Amino acid sequence: MKRSFHSLHVLRAGFAVILVLLAASAWEALQLQSAGDSAQQAAYHRYIGREDAVAALRRVVWLGGISSRDYFISPDATGERQLSLSLDELAAQGWQALGKLTELDGNLVESLRLEEAFRIWLDEIRAAPGKPKSYIAEVLVPRRLAVFTLIEEFRNKRRKELTEAQDRYLAERFAASRLLVILLAASLTVGLGVTFFTLRIASRNERERQTHSRELEHLSARLLEVQEEERRSLSRELHDEVGQSLTALRMEISHAMSLLAGGEARTRLLRARELAERTLRMVRDISLLLRPSLLDDLGLGAALQWQLEDFGRRSGIRTEFTGAEVGEDLSDEAKTCVFRIAQEALHNCEKYSRASLVRVVLGQEGNRLQLEVVDDGVGFSLSERGLPRQGTGIVGIKERAQKLSGSVVVESRPGAGTRIEVRIPVEAARRAEVYS
Repeated sequence: MKRSFHSLHVLRAGFAVILVLLAASAWEALQLQSAGDSAQQAAYHRYIGREDAVAALRRVVWLGGISSRDYFISPDATGERQLSLSLDELAAQGWQALGKLTELDGNLVESLRLEEAFRIWLDEIRAAPGKPKSYIAEVLVPRRLAVFTLIEEFRNKRRKELTEAQDRYLAERFAASRLLVILLAASLTVGLGVTFFTLRIASRNERERQTHSRELEHLSARLLEVQEEERRSLSRELHDEVGQSLTALRMEISHAMSLLAGGEARTRLLRARELAERTLRMVRDISLLLRPSLLDDLGLGAALQWQLEDFGRRSGIRTEFTGAEVGEDLSDEAKTCVFRIAQEALHNCEKYSRASLVRVVLGQEGNRLQLEVVDDGVGFSLSERGLPRQGTGIVGIKERAQKLSGSVVVESRPGAGTRIEVRIPVEAARRAEVYS
């Protein structure tokens, strides 16, 4: 009991550890998924925002260069006015793009002094009217290249940071995945340990159950043996001692009656002799019920024939018997077992069946001895185990049959009578005395 209690606590602890590990694994997987998704999505949106702003700024600088070149192709008042309008529009677009970059990466924009470079570039283009054509090559092109260089530097830094962020993200996912694998491996390991421990406990419990079952079967068989021995002893005592004493008493009464010619004394002696005879018959009947001498003297068939006839006289139910010549080579224990099974079946029939006919068949097919008791009574409902829902008579029959490695089949339903068939291996029935 103490070991089972300890094992139960170990199993509970093992299952608790498994549940904790699985819960931690699920939490870690959820955190990994949610954190990875949000971080990756945020990084992607920032990257797209920067790329859009950088592309817009590059477009503004490129279009500004084209506008300044167009002016120097036609350096008149119309060209100057067109340059001014283009620069106003491009300046608005450029400052909007820079505002977006500042919003996303203000520190980097400030460290690169990108806004200052853009402002200088705008100022130099606005100062183009009145300048010679060499102004393009000497001032505007270098300024434009300087702005492009800063933009590319901005892009390269952010690409590098994105790459580093992705590397960190992958490293974190790898670490989290490794932790998740460790947790799952621990869960699997503990689960296998608990499974192995559970199987060991189940196997041990099954062995203990089988041992207890064998002990109970042995105890039940021993109780039946003791009961049969007591019945045999009591039957012998009743038949030999009490029966002989009653016979002697009847003879003495008869002798005393022969000495009297008549009168009240002879009448009383006559009554006493009749009482002694009735008592003697009663003692012999009880002795036969306890242990029929026919079973020892004439065999199983004759004992079953007498039992069925006595059942018919006592209950008023019509009877039929087949197989009086079967079972003569069985052991005494097997004969007793079959006789008691038939006795229990007939007792149940007399008590519950309300039958008009009972048929008992004793036969042998190959290496199997069969006893069949059939009645046309009211029948009953069977449980899922194939047993009556009330009463223990069938259980006793099954225990007796199992003692000889036999089996019992019960067929019955309400209003359709009952059939009980007992099958016993002939070898087990013949060798029962060897194992008893």
